[in-house]
Amino acid sequence: MKPTITFALICIVFPLIAQSPKNILILGDSHMMGYFGEFFHRKLHETGKYDILSIGIGGAGSKHYTLRMTNFCCGYKVRLTCCSDKICQQCTIPVFERADVATQKPILRNIGSKLIQVLNFWQPDAVIIALGSNNINAHQELLGILHTFNPKMPYVWVGPFRRMNVAIRYQAIEKGMAAYPNGYLVRSDDIVGHDTLVSAHFTGKTAKTWAFEVVNRLEPFLQKKLFADTLRN
Repeated sequence: MKPTITFALICIVFPLIAQSPKNILILGDSHMMGYFGEFFHRKLHETGKYDILSIGIGGAGSKHYTLRMTNFCCGYKVRLTCCSDKICQQCTIPVFERADVATQKPILRNIGSKLIQVLNFWQPDAVIIALGSNNINAHQELLGILHTFNPKMPYVWVGPFRRMNVAIRYQAIEKGMAAYPNGYLVRSDDIVGHDTLVSAHFTGKTAKTWAFEVVNRLEPFLQKKLFADTLRN
């Protein structure tokens, strides 16, 4: 079976659940590719509310998502789960597509490899952006692509951990978000990191703590934006 067919059919399941699942698209860098992304996806999945497509590209900044998505640096990982999937605690999140080294090949090429094509295919109800650590920025352009797809779609921006020049990184994110008021900024710099840290890929308990706390912070926003009718009833 071709990957595009598998991808299209994988989440057509149990449409009569009490609260219809929402599609979430996650865009991130090597942290989303790695342990942080693994715990982040799991925590969000365990809410039972979302079908989740998560893309983590090593070395990526927001600019790389405004271009054709390419495995340019050091690997990538695309995870995919449906809200009804049962994933044991010892199991990893299912991976739809990956590479562990740079190949210079397009990512999700069967869909088209451009963000607008992924948006049109996945039809997300909300997007989570976990970018800004690599400081290769086109924040406004990235948000403009989301706006073109759906001007009313909510988004969450997960800011970088505490590291050198983190204030400048957050200023760039806030400036980019200012023109697109449907967003919600979740800070990470009070959870993990160090003021003099240049770069780190957190593992184990640290990555889990970071990921779980970020999900705890953003989930009320998603709940309010995506399930408002359910809450009123």
